[in-house]
Amino acid sequence: MKHIITRGLVLGCAAVAAMALGGPAQAEVKLSFAMHSTPPAPEFGAVDRFISLVENRSGGEIKVEVFHSASLGGERDNIEQLIVGEVAMTLNGEVLPSMIASDLAPTVVPFVFPSPEAVFNYWDSPMGQKLRDTISKRGITVAGLMRRGNRNLTANKPVKTPADMEGMKLRVPEIPSWVAAWSGTGANPTPVSWSEVFSALQTGVVDGQENPCFAIRSAKLYEVQDYLIMTQHLPAMWYWAISNKFLENLTPELRDIVLRSTAEAAAYGDGVSQEKIIAACKDLESKGMTIIEPDKQAFFAAAAPKIKELAKDWQPGVLDAAMSYQK
Repeated sequence: MKHIITRGLVLGCAAVAAMALGGPAQAEVKLSFAMHSTPPAPEFGAVDRFISLVENRSGGEIKVEVFHSASLGGERDNIEQLIVGEVAMTLNGEVLPSMIASDLAPTVVPFVFPSPEAVFNYWDSPMGQKLRDTISKRGITVAGLMRRGNRNLTANKPVKTPADMEGMKLRVPEIPSWVAAWSGTGANPTPVSWSEVFSALQTGVVDGQENPCFAIRSAKLYEVQDYLIMTQHLPAMWYWAISNKFLENLTPELRDIVLRSTAEAAAYGDGVSQEKIIAACKDLESKGMTIIEPDKQAFFAAAAPKIKELAKDWQPGVLDAAMSYQK
C-alpha cells in the first residue's frame, strides 16, 4: 500500500512543480523548516533523511535549517508563516487540514477512519485531491504524509464496549468535533489542557484520556492509568507542508529535488514510525498497563449518529467517501 501512497504524492507534487514558475538560480538557498515537536521524537529521523537527500541532490545548493520545539511558534503560527513565505516547510498534525479545509477533512475526526491506510487512501482519492487543491490555493503544498500513531483510550477500569464508557469523565482536547464524537460513545468528554492531564487523572478530575502510545509513554500516564484500550479511533498523521512561495522561487531542477526528497523522506518516516509505534505500545505493557482489544466496530457504530451531525458542515459527498472506508 505504501508504494501506492508515495506514487500518488509524487504525482501530486509533480503537478504543482509543473505549474510553479521557476526563479533565477541562487548560489545557496536557505530552506527554513519549522517544527512544533521536540527531539528525539520519531519524526526527526525522517526530517534528517530529508535533509540528507535534498542537500546531497542539490550539491549543497540547498541548506536546511530546522527550528524545532515551537521556536518559531505553534502549529497555527507555522501554517500562517507558510502561507506568506516566512518559512519554507513545516511538519504539521491534524491542525493543517482542519484549519484550512475542515469541510473536506473528515480524517481529523475520531471514529471515521479505521486505519492509517484508510487515511492514505482518502488522500489519494478524488476527494483527497480536492482537499490538496484547496490547501494549495491557500499557498501550501502537501507533499507527503506519514503516520503519527493511532490514538487509543486509557482508563482505570476495563473497557471493551461503549456500555463500559457510560458516564466516564474522559479528557479530550478542546476540539468540538472530538467532544461530539466521544459523547456518542456514552463518555462525558471533559476538555483539560495537556499540561494538566497527569494531575487530573491522579486526582480523579477525569477518569481516562486518549492519545497515541508515544504521548502516553512520554507523559508517564502508565503511573496513573491501568488499562490501554486499543480503540484506534483516530489514525493521526504528520503532513509535510511546503510554502508555494518558496517553491515558486526555485529553479525547476531544485523544485523537483525538494518535492521528490520530501515524498521519499515521508515514505521512509512512515515505515520507521510504524515500527516505533508498535514498540511504544508494547513498552506500556511492560510498564504495567494491561492491553485490551475492544469491540472497535461497536465504538464506531455508537459514534456514527454524532458523525452524521458533524457531516452537515462537510461538502457534498465527503461523508459517503469517508464511510466507504468502514465497509
